[in-house]
Amino acid sequence: MRFDERKYKIQEEAKLLVPPPRSEAVTAIARVFAALADRRAACLAALPETPPVVELDFDPALFEEGTPLLSSFDPACFLEDFTAAAGCLFPGMAELFPAVAGEISALADAISGNPAVADACLAALWTEGEEAGAVWEKVGALSGVSAAVAAFAAGEALKVCLTRMAPLLAPQVQKESWFRGYCPICGSYPDAGCLLPKEPEESEYLISKSGQLHMHCARCGHVWRYVRLKCPACETTDHEKFASLIANDRDDERVYTCSECGIFFPCVDLTGGRQDIRLENVALDLMHLEFVAAERGFRPLVVQAWNTFA
Repeated sequence: MRFDERKYKIQEEAKLLVPPPRSEAVTAIARVFAALADRRAACLAALPETPPVVELDFDPALFEEGTPLLSSFDPACFLEDFTAAAGCLFPGMAELFPAVAGEISALADAISGNPAVADACLAALWTEGEEAGAVWEKVGALSGVSAAVAAFAAGEALKVCLTRMAPLLAPQVQKESWFRGYCPICGSYPDAGCLLPKEPEESEYLISKSGQLHMHCARCGHVWRYVRLKCPACETTDHEKFASLIANDRDDERVYTCSECGIFFPCVDLTGGRQDIRLENVALDLMHLEFVAAERGFRPLVVQAWNTFA
């Protein structure tokens, strides 16, 4: 354990380690999913010219209590965008993931040929917990595609839709009343955090000499401020339980771990001016550290196709 008072002026403990070399397998996985992120971005241009109208029944009191903006919206409003995103994205996904190419292509055909499949996908994507499994089974019955592949492919298509909507909804986020560990727009947890240079403000609760913590939503890509040294899942502030794994040679890259609830999530320090990072790829860039966290018994804050280690 280490507490580097020269760099951190608040309490923060970091466990030093030397991670295993970035293997060819890890590099290959990261390359494929980085290419998928590129294809999602390219598919934004394929969406209908006019974004869907999202009617929000915004209640400032509920928002302050932790209710995201899209908590009560009808996912069917994304039907046109979702269908267009799937038509653009799925052929590229079939190329990137040849082992399930047939199922991805079958899902693309089902969505374009049967609106009920797209409706079922959207309903499943907005259903939480164990109930989602039954809805994905319905998608599978309609499309002839396994529930796991349908969930993966449809989830990537929805990211395209939400990535367009997030900047349009961001001005409605009341930043001064949202310091939660999940996204104020769609309610998803972050896939990564980043430390940015501090801005002048009154509250020392949010900042330290080493910068402000921002979270990147795994689903819609929205970035919001969060409290330093606080677990986004269980909200513990015990620095002995919420710590970080750091490589000896890269102290600007870390994976935060929480021994209270068992999660981990990656974070990159950009206070030094580093500009070679895309926020949507931070977790991919730090996959070698995530392996170390997983080997120590921690689980990812956001489960994705590539971070559920066997």
